[in-house]
Formats: sequence, structure tokens, C-alpha cells
Amino acid sequence: MITARLPENESLRLAELYEYNILDTTPEQEYDDITKIASDLCKMPISVISLIDKDRQWFKSRVGFNIGQTGRDISICAHTILTPNDMLEVVDTNYDERFNDNPCVINKPYIAYYAGIPLISTQGNAMGTLCVMDTKPNQLTEAQKLTLKALARVVMAHMELRRKNMLLAEKTQQLEQNNNDLSQFAHVVAHDIKSPCNSIHAAATILKQTYKDNIDDDGMEMLNMMISTSMHASKMVDGILSHTKKVNGAEIARTHFKFGDAINDLKALLTIPGNTALEVQNLDLELYTSKTIIVQILLNLCTNAIKHNDKTQARITLSADKTEDGYLFSVKDNGPGIPEKEHDNIFELFRTLETSGVDSKGHGIGLATVKRLIEKLNGSIEINSELGKGCEFKIYLTV
Repeated sequence: MITARLPENESLRLAELYEYNILDTTPEQEYDDITKIASDLCKMPISVISLIDKDRQWFKSRVGFNIGQTGRDISICAHTILTPNDMLEVVDTNYDERFNDNPCVINKPYIAYYAGIPLISTQGNAMGTLCVMDTKPNQLTEAQKLTLKALARVVMAHMELRRKNMLLAEKTQQLEQNNNDLSQFAHVVAHDIKSPCNSIHAAATILKQTYKDNIDDDGMEMLNMMISTSMHASKMVDGILSHTKKVNGAEIARTHFKFGDAINDLKALLTIPGNTALEVQNLDLELYTSKTIIVQILLNLCTNAIKHNDKTQARITLSADKTEDGYLFSVKDNGPGIPEKEHDNIFELFRTLETSGVDSKGHGIGLATVKRLIEKLNGSIEINSELGKGCEFKIYLTV
């Protein structure tokens, strides 16, 4: 028996093998299906997926082979990976000096025939083999060899998918941790900013009330500015916290519900003034998406429409429709409209617009929140507007 030498790229090969995190894992149907197909196709009693570790060969899947692993020193597959681009076929192991006294040849399972295809990674390294074996001398047809090679590529496709899924899971976990860290950071910073703002507001208010008879008009104007600015800064901090909570905490879990169910939740959260009419279309439309996020999006857009409306009788129209690949939601109002030059940047955080005839001025966080929530559902938003006549927000979601 001749023990296989180590490949020249052994350290790189082993490093990549460990990246798949597949050694010593439990059986999986997709791999067991491949060894079963290989065994039936080649009419061989034994078929295994063998991965060559540092000092052993470990079988991810096996048919007709009761051993879970063997030493690498007696591995026939260890010879196969030395020529990654070629199949190794041994018609009769009893007449091959490399294997004629191999324990698996002279003892159970009495391997007399072997055919192995290297499992090649995207980096060109041989991770192991897909092989078939017989207890008597044998030989594969050209068609069987081609199909066995195709099955080996399927094995590697599963392993590559496994590696990508693990990397994705790691990145997702890291993103979640980053979001948690950012949320905590935002709360700490918000507290550190809001506390002095409140102190300034309180001190300026006390000065104004206590010393109003001793302060001239210029001084009073400065105090009023301090009160107004500190109040606005405090509200902005509250807005930042609200934005962080909504975007990072929104559940993406999709459920089946009617558009009317989301509208009922919306109405429970939305304060509608007496001069505002809320019209809704397609209440019975069946949806499959995140109701929580849809309600938050509609709540933000409707709140903005109410806050900035400059008409004696305000009107907001909500609708939902199916598209070829998902849904289209619309929020339309008869307010002052938004200038076209602002359409590309109104969704930026802290971007605000001066709206003629409207007293309430926001802090530029609501629409940024809307955009981020829509992106969490892999959707997009666009705006159509005519000054003086209102605007329409269209939300496109794919399912």
C-alpha cells in the first residue's frame, strides 16, 4: 500500500475546506440523494461523498458503506485529489500496488473497483471526492463518467450555497448588532443633547417671566429665539429617536390581510381633524406583506398630509392595487404640493420644506423614515405633485 502524498496547495486547500463548516455535520437529504443516484446510475453497491481532512477522510454521505470516516493514510480518495482535473478509476485494486494491501481492499467492504471525481471549489482546490465502488472488478461507461462528473458539480454547488448562506447569516447578525449599537448610541447622544436643550429652554423661560420688566425689546427677542431654538432642537432629538425605533424595530414578517385591516389600525393611531376627509379605496383587497410596516408608512404620509394641508376642506385618498409583481399603494392629498426641484431630495434625513400658509414646520425625519421602511420591503416610492393642487405618493412593493 502506498499512502498518498500531500497536495502542493495543502494549507490553502484545508483552509478553504474549513470555510464550508461541513465536517462532522449530520446527514442531509440533498447529499444523500446524490450518492443514491450515483450508486443506481453506475450500478455500484457503494457510493460516498468523501472530504479529505488533515489526518482523515470523512464521509458526508454514504451508500453501502458503514464506516463514518477512515484515516487519511489508507484513503484512496486522497490519491484522487492529487489530480483535481482528472477522474481516478481503478479497474481492479488487487493489481494496483497503491491499494492491493489496503485494509478496505483485503477486509470489508472488500473494495475491488474504485472511480472517484474530485470535488473542486471555485478557487480550484479539491475538497474531496464523489466516488463509486464495487466488490468486484468493474468499469464505467463514458456516459456514466460524464454523469458522475455532473453529480460532483452538484455536490460542490450545494457546498458553495452552504458557504454563502453562512456568510450571509454572519453579515445579517453583524448588521443586527450594528443596528443595536447605533440605537443605543442614538439614545445616549439624544439624552446628552436633549438635557442641555431643556435646561436652556427652562432658563430662558424663567428669565423672560422673572425679568420681563428689566429686559429691552432686543433682549426679549433673543430670549424668545433661545426658547424657540431649544424647543425645536428637543423635538428634533425626539424625531431622531422615533426614526431609529421605527426603522430598526419594524417587523418584516409577512402575513395575509385585507387592506381594510391595515386602514382600521391606521385610524386607531391617526388623529383626523374635523375639516379633513379620509377616503379609502379597495378595502377588500387581499395583501401578503408586513401589515406593521404598511401601517407605519401610511401613518407617516397621512400625518404629513394633515399637518401641511392649506385648504379649508382637506382631503386624503388612500388606495391599494395589485400589479404584475406586487402591489401599488397610493396616498393622495389636495394640499399645497411640493416643488419639482425638491422631489429628489425630500426623503433625505433632516430635509425640510417651507410650506406657504402652513404654521407647522417639521424636522425632516418623517419622509426619511418612510423611505427606509419601504426599502426594508424591497420597495420603492415616487411622488407626483402640482403646486397648489396637492401631491400623490406611490409606493411599489414586490412580492
